Amino acid sequence: MKVLLVAAKDDFKNLLSYHLNPVGFEIVHYRDPVKALDNLEELNPDLVLFHSGDFPRHWKPLLEFLRNIRNKEETVFILIKGEKTDLEEVAKATHLGANGFVSENFSDKQEIYRLEELFRRYKTIEDKRKFHRLIPGECDRLELMFTHPLKTVLINGTIREISISGVSFKPENPSLTEDIPVGQTIRHCSLRVANDIIHIDCRVTRNSEDIGFQFNSFSPGGHKKLFRYIQDRPKRELEYAVKEGSLKN
Repeated sequence: MKVLLVAAKDDFKNLLSYHLNPVGFEIVHYRDPVKALDNLEELNPDLVLFHSGDFPRHWKPLLEFLRNIRNKEETVFILIKGEKTDLEEVAKATHLGANGFVSENFSDKQEIYRLEELFRRYKTIEDKRKFHRLIPGECDRLELMFTHPLKTVLINGTIREISISGVSFKPENPSLTEDIPVGQTIRHCSLRVANDIIHIDCRVTRNSEDIGFQFNSFSPGGHKKLFRYIQDRPKRELEYAVKEGSLKN
């Protein structure tokens, strides 16, 4: 999959490459929007990411030209919103055929997740990772607790990422977990998934700022519940957005 990134800063390419290369994206970066427009047809990208904050006058002609030669399914166009991008700009982009919008905060994994999910609506991603990840957001209810294997101390914290194969976990008090060795098996971890509690045996795969766990075994039905919860994320996001909108009105 080829991505055309039009942005002034190299930081965006570096962050996107780190997160998107593992899922099969090749990123071509242009700092000059005019050159990007000139080479657009030859590049024939699967995805165009255009930073409207860097080039507020150039994204419209590029998007208009793109939609004259490629429809929304053939080439996905996602606008990166800058600090000064307003609702009027978003409305114009939608009218001209943009597929969606993301914020410029790519250091936030949740924003990378939104970008991937937007793209998945139109294209199939050949993910080199075996299992689809979920980065918890406001619509999710996920918690992990376990007893320290060498002490009788209850450990809790925040789930950073989760798949059906494992979890990245940030402990609330890192000083309590820094002595847990890589390779250690931790039995009977309690994973809350919405209203269900799933008991899991895990193996520690890393222990630094976050702790990486590989899931070894689940309590009966637990694997299926977690899999279904991860797959149902788009439905939960929609229900959450509708609920929040009705509360504001």
